[in-house]
Amino acid sequence: MIKIFTNRYCGLLLILICFGVSESIFAQKNSDKVIRVGVYDNPPKIFYNENDKPEGVFIDLIKEIGKAENLKLEYVFDTWDNLYKKLQKGEIDVLPDVVYSAQRDSIFSLNKLPVLTSWLEAFSRKELKLNSVLELNNLKVGVLKGSIQETQMRDVVPKDFNIAFNLYTYDNYTSSAKALKNSEIDILVADRFFTFSNLFDENIVPTGIIIRPSALHFAFTKNKNKALVELFDKNISIQKNDANSAYYKSLFYWLERDSAKWIPSYIKWLLLIIFIVLIISVSFALLLRKKVKIKTYELNKEKEKAEESQNQLKLIADNLVNGMIYQIVTLDENRRKFNYVSDGVVKLYGCTAAEVIEDPSLIYRRIHPDDIEIMKVAEIKAINTMSNYITEVRVINPDGSIRWAYSVAKPRLIGGLVCWDGIEYDISERKQLEIDLNMEKEKAEESDRLKSSFLANMSHEIRTPMNGILGFADLLKEPNLKGKKQRKYIKIIEKSGLRMLNIINDIINISKIESGQMEVHLQMTNINEQLEYIYTFFTPEAEKKGIKLSYKNALPFNEAVLTTDREKVFAILTNLVKNAINHTEKGGIEFGYTVKDSFLEFYVKDTGIGIPNDRQKAVFERFIQADIANKMALQGAGLGLSISKAYVEMLGGSIWLESKEGKGTVFYFTLPFMVDATIEKISTVDVVFPAEVSCSKKLKIVIAEDDAVSEMLVSKVVKGFGREIVNTRNGLEAVEACRNNPDTDLVLMDIQMPKMGGYEAITEIRKFNTEVVIIAQTAYAFASDMEKAIESGCNDYITKPIKAEELKYLISKYFPD
Repeated sequence: MIKIFTNRYCGLLLILICFGVSESIFAQKNSDKVIRVGVYDNPPKIFYNENDKPEGVFIDLIKEIGKAENLKLEYVFDTWDNLYKKLQKGEIDVLPDVVYSAQRDSIFSLNKLPVLTSWLEAFSRKELKLNSVLELNNLKVGVLKGSIQETQMRDVVPKDFNIAFNLYTYDNYTSSAKALKNSEIDILVADRFFTFSNLFDENIVPTGIIIRPSALHFAFTKNKNKALVELFDKNISIQKNDANSAYYKSLFYWLERDSAKWIPSYIKWLLLIIFIVLIISVSFALLLRKKVKIKTYELNKEKEKAEESQNQLKLIADNLVNGMIYQIVTLDENRRKFNYVSDGVVKLYGCTAAEVIEDPSLIYRRIHPDDIEIMKVAEIKAINTMSNYITEVRVINPDGSIRWAYSVAKPRLIGGLVCWDGIEYDISERKQLEIDLNMEKEKAEESDRLKSSFLANMSHEIRTPMNGILGFADLLKEPNLKGKKQRKYIKIIEKSGLRMLNIINDIINISKIESGQMEVHLQMTNINEQLEYIYTFFTPEAEKKGIKLSYKNALPFNEAVLTTDREKVFAILTNLVKNAINHTEKGGIEFGYTVKDSFLEFYVKDTGIGIPNDRQKAVFERFIQADIANKMALQGAGLGLSISKAYVEMLGGSIWLESKEGKGTVFYFTLPFMVDATIEKISTVDVVFPAEVSCSKKLKIVIAEDDAVSEMLVSKVVKGFGREIVNTRNGLEAVEACRNNPDTDLVLMDIQMPKMGGYEAITEIRKFNTEVVIIAQTAYAFASDMEKAIESGCNDYITKPIKAEELKYLISKYFPD
């Protein structure tokens, strides 16, 4: 038995000797290397202590690797930004505490196994109460210069959350923490280990705003020393797989904020001596028992600390505003399993974390069916490239409403399965803003399209009558033109002029409606009388096209009286009947009204081309015809129906249509059927200008007109009344002419003139001459313009285009025989 025991120990001794020789050779090989390690100020992970010695979690791990591999270590202290550049140039060999990113992976060689897992968190002053990353808007944010924090806060966060803030960079955490405490900045973005540093105190508060989960690695000069990278990965793996290793002792030491950890060195030596005495004084059996008890105690303490750390992580995850943190495993193509879900899932999906872990479909069946394929494509792409999974999908809420979810997750392989560590945010507000902006863009594009269509239509409508006016005016120049042809050409010119005037009147009317200057003048009106007049007026035009025109009254003549605006009703019926004639080639047109309760319901029915369903609402909009592309559009500015609709609504009614393409259209509108006894019946008398008007007194007339053609026309019309005509081209000349000619009888004043406008000129003239008759002439047609002219001192008002008979009538009115 003793022999067997001896042989076993001899074999074990031989193995240890061989292992020791191998290690000695490897150590001898590495003993010649000097590894330059970059150190910057980021406690408790890595920093220089008050004795200018490097300390921290990464330093403890590097020292352990150096001891295990017999490496000579040289520490280079500098700012993070400078060390980052030195590693690129090969001036140092290794830089600890480097967050993984695709960019850094392309610049440096990173060891495969992360030393720590962290995330970026926003820390604020105690008086600030922040709950959401959106609240960083317009604040002052500090970061470590050249760090991943700077990259995220400069390039990613403003874009992802549509916010803007002022970014300040600092060479070290000491400077940035001081700036935060002195209120030079509002927010400090650092990794989660900042909480355990000696820079963190009661004046700094973690907000719980998580920016970006990250893994911390060692970085080496790119492709310079592959063996060194593998050596670090080997030792990190050994350390992380040994629960009693220096790595875990360092973590528990630096991440424990209890002041009891700072034990004086003499106490440590005293404990060591006591421990050695105890080991010597007890037997081998008691020693083994003691080791078991110590190991059990240490494991329990480690478990407690791990649970405390886990509780801290859970608290952070559960307080994530409008979001949740999760870990999910892909079991196969169709099955997923959640390993962890933060409590934010309750607000997002209305179910608890435990329920989701038990039944993942509580989340997946809420994804909008049209967006499932988007998730699958993003997942396949992320797995193939082992890159981030990023999606924006719609989620159906329990009440049927839709919200938008943004998810980002990082894949990693565990036991042959893909595990995803991710965060999901509710981005419904941002998406709604995008949707609203797109709608505004579409409205702007539609407005631009309508404007282009309107301009093209106006160009056509104006150029067509102008072509008739200018073309036939040119033909009138032909020598030996016979009287019959001359009269025909003049008639065409007059017809073209009336058409252009109708277009201008329509534009003026819609302008009055839009500006709120269109007034309603109520009077007692006989509807039967109006229908009969419209029938008489349009019958020749209908017969010319071979169309039968008819109308029907629902009331006897003496009962068909209501209180309304007679002119507007006439304009509505005229527009509708005119449209019907324009769009009907055969068949007939019928118009009339019926009595329905307290309304009269009017109708205009035709057998014309009809209006497509998708254009029936649009025809009531300004500048719109049923055929917006103008392939078959007829004459008109597209304002008639818009004006009619406005008039109907001003009179208290409504307008609509029924139409079938190719079969015809019926327009309906209603008017209140009321008779107000307090309104006296207004008898409308058409002004009939006498064929000849004369004035026994020969007048001295001042004509103020800046347009030469208009001046020539007015001069020609008033020539028979005047003994002397004085022509002026602006308001100043008109005032001087009246001042220099106090015997002036009549002033014809254009309102729109250079140097001094007509209103101002009239006011000046009235200061020294209150007897002279002043008639304003203008192209403006608003009622307010007439009132303004009278208020400024005019006796009367005439609108352009000026009719000779009307002007002569006005002159004879103020200068009768």
